Amino acid sequence: MRAINRPNLDIQIVYEACINSITDDDLYTRLQSIMTNIIQSSSDYGNKALISLLYTIPPNHCENDAIALGNVTKKELRAVYSSHFVPATKPARIYYDQLISLAPLGKCPYCGVGYASTLDHYLPKNKFPQLSVTPLNLIPSCKDCNTGKKTSFPTTFRAQSLHPYFDHDNFIEDQWLYANVIETTPAIIDYCVIPPSHWNEDDKARVHTHFNDFDLKLKYSIEASNQIAVLRDSLLYAWDSNGFVGVRQQLMLDALAYYLKHPNSWQTAMYQALAQSNWYCNGGFR
Repeated sequence: MRAINRPNLDIQIVYEACINSITDDDLYTRLQSIMTNIIQSSSDYGNKALISLLYTIPPNHCENDAIALGNVTKKELRAVYSSHFVPATKPARIYYDQLISLAPLGKCPYCGVGYASTLDHYLPKNKFPQLSVTPLNLIPSCKDCNTGKKTSFPTTFRAQSLHPYFDHDNFIEDQWLYANVIETTPAIIDYCVIPPSHWNEDDKARVHTHFNDFDLKLKYSIEASNQIAVLRDSLLYAWDSNGFVGVRQQLMLDALAYYLKHPNSWQTAMYQALAQSNWYCNGGFR
């Protein structure tokens, strides 16, 4: 997971930009009348996110055509996002693009692999329509991470995946992603989660949730398989120069370089595992 600085966007300005493009006077009036509710919902979201209590926000299970807030249906609330925030021709699109631009180096913060080309609703708009354009609920993400969650949402503290805007500190600074080498030809990297022993049990559970929710085991293994195919030739030079020691040293240097950048990147875990594998360093890479 990659940490992102929280967006400095005012929900009232964003919401007004969305509904101001509505030409239906009745719909505009009804959406305008719930402005205070939208602002309050966004404020509540921000307060709860600071203490990892987003799971306590109650979902709205009503049907699309049923009233969800004030005199506005769930379908109409969701359309504020899909019809007046996303389209490139709408005035509010500027805020959509600003949120996308927050992705570190254009990469999805959930996985660190995919290109961040969409906005994910951390709490899905189908169940939390009042948060459909709340900036703090909109995370730049790749399509795989966005669609992989579908409409799932956390119902317990430990079921909350990591939130790029709020879950920083130990989740970013401490290593919890590791890997093992499976001795096949070519080698396979098997990823796993091993949280630090000094963490509390809730934090340990949440990194497991994040790892599973975004299917990082498979995603990272595929990335590693592609990288291993490239490694062979470069490691042959290290082998010819200094054999087993040369290969291990090169892998250790690569592991350190990636660790200093991102302790929990798939590359960090992969290079660490390869460097620790006597089989791989002693010719398994070939």
